[in-house]
Amino acid sequence: MEPRVKFSRTIFIAAALGCMASAFAQAWADSYEKALAAVRAQQWETARSEFKAAIGNRPVDQATSTRLPGPITEQRFWRNGSPYSPNFGAAYAGFKLAIGQSDDAVKTALFNEVATEFEGILAREQQSAEAYYFLAATYNNLRDVAKSQDLERRFQAAGGKFTWKIDPEIITAEDRAAMGGMTPANPNPNPGGGTGTNPMVGPVTQVQNKYALIIGNAEGRIENLRVPFAASDAMVMREHLVSYCGYPEGNIEVVSNATAMEIGRVTNALAERVAANSIVFIYYSGAGVNLDGKDFLAGIDATTITDSSKMLPKMELYQPFIRKGSTIFAFYQAHRPSLNGRFFGTEVPRFGAISQTQGTIPGSTVGAVVRGGNTVGIFTDAMASVLAELRSNRVPITEFGWNVFNRMRGSTVINDSGVGGSQVLTLPQLSNLDPRLSSF
Repeated sequence: MEPRVKFSRTIFIAAALGCMASAFAQAWADSYEKALAAVRAQQWETARSEFKAAIGNRPVDQATSTRLPGPITEQRFWRNGSPYSPNFGAAYAGFKLAIGQSDDAVKTALFNEVATEFEGILAREQQSAEAYYFLAATYNNLRDVAKSQDLERRFQAAGGKFTWKIDPEIITAEDRAAMGGMTPANPNPNPGGGTGTNPMVGPVTQVQNKYALIIGNAEGRIENLRVPFAASDAMVMREHLVSYCGYPEGNIEVVSNATAMEIGRVTNALAERVAANSIVFIYYSGAGVNLDGKDFLAGIDATTITDSSKMLPKMELYQPFIRKGSTIFAFYQAHRPSLNGRFFGTEVPRFGAISQTQGTIPGSTVGAVVRGGNTVGIFTDAMASVLAELRSNRVPITEFGWNVFNRMRGSTVINDSGVGGSQVLTLPQLSNLDPRLSSF
């Protein structure tokens, strides 16, 4: 072969390979640019699809800049040296897409998918504050306390060594602000558990004068007032108070499927241990009635809605703590049908510093959703979600009430009869409390 022909063929092959590399780069780059445009427009389904298309042509995220094809003497870098983060982008877009879902089954399935994707990113040693943050937020939305706590341990063990860079254009400004300045250089901007929304700020500091009485009566003989998920909801509340709200485990009493006498006995025993001027969190899920203007909590042995002999007067739940000068924050997840024109939850205490919140409005019922295969009350689910997001040992009651209200808004009630509807809580009703200063 003539040298000139051989030289020409070499040039042709090099040019062909250059064109192939350029076309390959163009494919992933085009998909990635479309994904970023969808992020800016908050079109999360499109963003997720385009990020996945980019992965199909270039599967591995890269924290450093990407050199484009061209002469070595004229080095060019894609998007001015930006990281390439399609796997993170797809997971993040999936997270945002899940947040906006109204169908609980679809939402849960998508959150589980996203959790797997973020875990895969961390397993590849792509340690970034952003990956930890949104994986923690995903587990919070799934109400998976065990995985949240495991992730937090891993976060603390990493010791702030987050050198992996994420393309900053992927995350919205709103979410950047919600991270509270959490960056690889400053992964723990809000230590000690403030009122911010950062889900990775370390354990919430316990407060020794905070106590909780949690009652879940799923069983009972008054069929139309039964709350079948009450006992399991009680454990959800316990876990969230300990993990996210600064309540010492030893200061929490849980009563499940109990008679009125048993509830009273545990109440008095806890009150004996309560220090003066403490905070007492009361959660009740079960049957409740209002007789002659007074609220009663039904024991599991109560048989009719008009016989209070096997019920505990609500004020008897409060009085042992009032005598200690406690501030009481009470939350009730109970059906509220009309009984002779009266509704459970309408009795207003005249004495004591007390906040009362009902899980649904008068005349309505409480319902449930499914989280990770488990049935959880809509009210309990919203409370747990807000506690996990606030992560504070001082939760302002008014702010908390509005956050729970907004989280529940539009939730669908599915009860034993399969009846659909919407559930709306009543905002906290304060007796002898300043709403500006009241926190639990």
